[in-house]
Amino acid sequence: MFRNIRYLYAVLIIATFSMTASAYWLISGVVQESTKLESVARDILIGVASQTSYELHQFIYSLNQYKLSNSSISKQQLITRYDILWSRRKTNTLGKVGAAFKQLPKAPEFLNQFHITLIETEEAVLSLKRKDTNTLAQLAKRYRDLVPSLHQITIAAARKATIDSTRLHTELKIVGYWARILLPSILVTGFLVAAILWRERKSLNSLTQHLEERILESTLDLRKTNQILKDEIQEREKLEAKLVQSQKMEMVGQLTGGIAHDFNNLLAIIQGNAELLETLVKEENVRLIKPIIKATARGSDLTQRLLAFSRKQPLRPESLNLLSLVESITDLLDRSLGETISVKINAEENIWTALADAAQVENAVLNLAVNARHAMPNGGQLSIDISNFILEETDAIHLTDAVAGDYVLLCVSDTGTGMSKDTMEHAFEPFFTTKDVGKGSGLGLSMVYGFVKQSGGHIDLYSEEGLGTSIMIYLPRALESHESPLSHLSSSDIPQGNGETILVLEDDKDVLILAGKILTSLNYNVVPTNDTETALQVLKSNQKIDLILSDVVLPGGMSGPEFFKENKDIISTQKIIYMSGYPTEAAATTQKSNSWDPNDILLTKPFQRRELALQLKIALMADTQVTKV
Repeated sequence: MFRNIRYLYAVLIIATFSMTASAYWLISGVVQESTKLESVARDILIGVASQTSYELHQFIYSLNQYKLSNSSISKQQLITRYDILWSRRKTNTLGKVGAAFKQLPKAPEFLNQFHITLIETEEAVLSLKRKDTNTLAQLAKRYRDLVPSLHQITIAAARKATIDSTRLHTELKIVGYWARILLPSILVTGFLVAAILWRERKSLNSLTQHLEERILESTLDLRKTNQILKDEIQEREKLEAKLVQSQKMEMVGQLTGGIAHDFNNLLAIIQGNAELLETLVKEENVRLIKPIIKATARGSDLTQRLLAFSRKQPLRPESLNLLSLVESITDLLDRSLGETISVKINAEENIWTALADAAQVENAVLNLAVNARHAMPNGGQLSIDISNFILEETDAIHLTDAVAGDYVLLCVSDTGTGMSKDTMEHAFEPFFTTKDVGKGSGLGLSMVYGFVKQSGGHIDLYSEEGLGTSIMIYLPRALESHESPLSHLSSSDIPQGNGETILVLEDDKDVLILAGKILTSLNYNVVPTNDTETALQVLKSNQKIDLILSDVVLPGGMSGPEFFKENKDIISTQKIIYMSGYPTEAAATTQKSNSWDPNDILLTKPFQRRELALQLKIALMADTQVTKV
């Protein structure tokens, strides 16, 4: 019938295009009608109107019942009903359903009146009392006046849904008629197309097979190349992550070092003068000085926290009973967490003593408690579990840098929102936070991490979204008793001097003046110097110097240990006490020049007057140079 196969192709294409266009025209008409029905949301629109009517009647019923003395409806239930009306108002105005609802007759007027009524009655509902029957009656009337309009809207919604359904039914009948004509035509056309394609397929088989073989070879090569690239990318990402972490730690370490030095000097001046003032004022005025001393202690703790995550804080490990320590801060935990969060403490019997810095353990628990509070905005439970734990070699593999041994496990768990897998991977990184801007520094967990690692322990994290988070802190077991050298003294035990002469070398004039006042109050003679040249002149003179109190960092780029090491031949005394606002970094700096003796005393600014007095007494009574604090 056709002289050339090209004509057959042309006819098939024209026929297919015509039938496809006709089918598209019919189907698009039905789809448009169906879309209209969907946007109108037949059943949902009726349901929204009915549900709004139901909630309105429930609120009116609650108002009528609330004024009864034997009513079971509480004020909270009444407010809840009121809040539901607010939510119904939002549902009736938002999205496709809200747009369709507004198109119903009298719906905009009803929504406007409904909104006005909710706003005008809000204060009355919130402050409503059961005995206030007049207000209850007025509120019931206000909302009862909305019922007729809402009823008319419900009827209009049902009428609109019926009309739209009828229109769609008519369109479907037309589509059915044309479908009986177009479907056979499409089937015939499809048969012809299939015959032509089958004929052409034979000629393409050999070419397809050849192309598949070539593609398979290329795919294998690409897979190998892709795997090599993935491995290289992963390795590069690991190296970049380590570099970024190292840069962060170095940058913040330098920043915190400068802050610590200057800030601790300021705190030393404030605390030292406050302690001196405490010895001079009347007893009834001492209460005005106590907050100053307490504030300087808190400032010193803040400095330690800044140094914690970089593992450069000076720690004072001692044997701790973790249960007693946690119980001692229960009141502080309760105040920090609020009334909606309960605290539960569990501990095994015969708990081992842990070797750690007590203040840092308290800070760690408080940091974790604050994080748990943010994870439980609607309340929950914070559990603190303490147990003995023996870390085996097989278990240590799963913990980074873990060492097998005996530990005391401190587990802090909450019932909050939990963390995602991505959040868990970055949880211990400094500056990483999921809180809003200005509500978190991202240093909390990183400080805890740094303290635990510096203490020779380990830390692990487990969390599931929606179930809560558990932080496991493994602190090393104390095999010997470690007590602070000041712990056996009472607050009144402040050793006094016997008129010994002390040379003070400090470049900060305010700190130098303060040191002189404190030493004078402790019955010592003071020779103040604020630079190495003046100190050297005093040391070269015939004046007797019983002890030297020197800052580690001195002007001119020379440290205290370096200065006294270079001039040891002219120094008449070997008794030296050093002080620094950044003791760990100061010791590290002087160790590089081999000028630091491990037995040197290093006091951390701000230090207490009592602590200085004790170290002076120990140094002056020692036969050798000094013993380390």
